[in-house]
Amino acid sequence: MTAETVAPAADINENASQAAVIVACGGTGTRFYGSAGSEGDKDGFSEKQFFLLAGKPVLAYTLDVLEKHPRVALVVLVLPRPLLDTGEALIKGIWPPGIALPYAKVKRVLAGGEDRQQSVANGIAALADLGWTGPVLVQDGVRPCTPGEVYDRVIDGVLTYGNAVAAIPLRDTVKRMDSQGIVQETIDRQGLWQIQTPQGFWMHELAEAYEEGRRKGRKVTDDAALVEALGHQVYLVKGDPANIKLTYREDVALLEALLSGF
Repeated sequence: MTAETVAPAADINENASQAAVIVACGGTGTRFYGSAGSEGDKDGFSEKQFFLLAGKPVLAYTLDVLEKHPRVALVVLVLPRPLLDTGEALIKGIWPPGIALPYAKVKRVLAGGEDRQQSVANGIAALADLGWTGPVLVQDGVRPCTPGEVYDRVIDGVLTYGNAVAAIPLRDTVKRMDSQGIVQETIDRQGLWQIQTPQGFWMHELAEAYEEGRRKGRKVTDDAALVEALGHQVYLVKGDPANIKLTYREDVALLEALLSGF
């Protein structure tokens, strides 16, 4: 299999309790590298998706869980176009040597778009080409500590409610401030939840939401917002405090500590 190549789609919808997963890794890591983004990390890689956590690419941890999960039928991996060859080497298990596994469930490696929303839309199109019609989970590729149980809860939520989004309740007090750093209000955190991924939907609902969002020029920060814009109810299921996204440099030490017991 090579980048942008469709794998055979026979019988991929055979088990209704399984899901396809779009692993969204199309970003450039602006917040992770800041103004020094072009300098790369100590190992010479400037791409956050392949940053080495405890000696292993962050994306590989995510793919490890998906490859072993019995309810994940297939995966499509969305990367920036310049990283397609590196992604292919990763899923074939030839890079990094002796560390990564071959990932047979990854049926396509494809280029993302200008933003996350377009990258996920490209992933949806790839699943449509593969003939997938069942539950679809969208997962950030740089969440290396997502437990398998969270995937189960999201899949079960789709089968029960039609969709499901992993989330955890806010634990700390939340305040709104102005541009000078002055507190404007204290927000009641009762009923407020921090949204995570995976976010799960039936294929037809997610495709409809993205197409409607494209037609109306909607720009959102997560998939559920597009589904909400259709007037559909969106359900939250229990996420996990360890389900942290690698966003800033200071996240590295915490994630490595979590991975040591993962």
